[in-house]
Amino acid sequence: MPTSFLNKNFKIILFFLLLIIFFYRSPYILLNGRFVAEEGSFFFRNSYLFGSLKGLTQVFWGSGYFNFWPNIATVFASFTPLNYSPLVTVYFAAIVQIYLLIFMVFSNSYFLKTNTDKTIISLIVLVGPPMVAEVWLNTLTSQSYFTIITILIFFQKDISTNIFNKLSPLILFISGLTSLLSCALSPFFLYKYLIDKSKFNFNNFIAIISTSIFQSLIFAYSKIQNLDLTGENTRFLVSFDKIVNLIYNIIIKSFFGRDLTHFLYNNILVSLNIFLLIFLIVTFFLFIIKFSFNLFKKDKLFIYLLIFFIIILFITFFGAKAEQVQGRYALIPGILLIFITYRVSQISNGILKFLSSFLIVICLLSGFYEYKSRNIYPQFLICMNCPNWKNEVSTWSEDNSYLLKIWQYPTKKMSLKK
Repeated sequence: MPTSFLNKNFKIILFFLLLIIFFYRSPYILLNGRFVAEEGSFFFRNSYLFGSLKGLTQVFWGSGYFNFWPNIATVFASFTPLNYSPLVTVYFAAIVQIYLLIFMVFSNSYFLKTNTDKTIISLIVLVGPPMVAEVWLNTLTSQSYFTIITILIFFQKDISTNIFNKLSPLILFISGLTSLLSCALSPFFLYKYLIDKSKFNFNNFIAIISTSIFQSLIFAYSKIQNLDLTGENTRFLVSFDKIVNLIYNIIIKSFFGRDLTHFLYNNILVSLNIFLLIFLIVTFFLFIIKFSFNLFKKDKLFIYLLIFFIIILFITFFGAKAEQVQGRYALIPGILLIFITYRVSQISNGILKFLSSFLIVICLLSGFYEYKSRNIYPQFLICMNCPNWKNEVSTWSEDNSYLLKIWQYPTKKMSLKK
């Protein structure tokens, strides 16, 4: 009886376990709310002071693209009493992350076929090393979660009666209005429609291509008008240090996490010349890709994931600020690399299946280890001398020129004076 009950209700049980893990990471934020950097000082400020129309249409030109999710979140937040406004943006961010969990667990996919697939990939997306604290419960970085949803929608089965199929065009539309990386995948949705001219594929393609055109216009305008960030935040740089940073954050840290990577380097590899070490890692990585490609070139899902990874890696490398390919910039290529590894474990046998499965296990163990207390940036997850928002509002109500403290404290503040 217990076994049959578990099998029958596995997905529901899995989802609630994932929710518990989700809540465990930062209960303080979920219970108290917060504004993070420009989420408060730019997006919420504009929505609060200048109204809904300004809030919905605002563009943070320094980024060079339209970020719809913080726009809509801060508009809703501006309708609530100021004491509770940060809770609104937090739960808008939470909605995206929880929808991703729901989608992975309950949708029908060519990638996530079995309960084992759903469990492992859900845990990877929830606790894997690429899922850094920087993107947690932050509407500014909800674009990372939207991009993962876009990737998984691409592998979604076409079942007309399925609620997820009905929602997917809307999700893709919102994703495209929020994330440039989602838009980068629009040619593949066109190809998918040309191969199978179903209503589902057509609606998905129209949703993603329309937003891609819109984002392209925004991006082009920001470049022509030279509105994007410059100086220390200069993008499109190419240097050896940037390549090293990419290899560390995407190829190595995605599986081994920060602490284990540093331990291995400091205790085993430190005697190696850094150039030799980089050469060996890149050579091994390219060999594995070529070997896997030759072995699995008939597996369309593997090929799609590999192409997605190469395209996103290219965009990430040139689009990352200065010489750092880390944090949210390394997230999507890191997750795609893990997805590729998991796909290899799904379709291979023998030593290759063992090695790929071993990497997935190491990835999950490293992710759980760094998930909360061992995280290098705990200030993104827990209250460490953080400002009391209600006290901040109380002080501001007596003096409207007061700058309200927001996360990342103490350097970030927000003015609500016109």
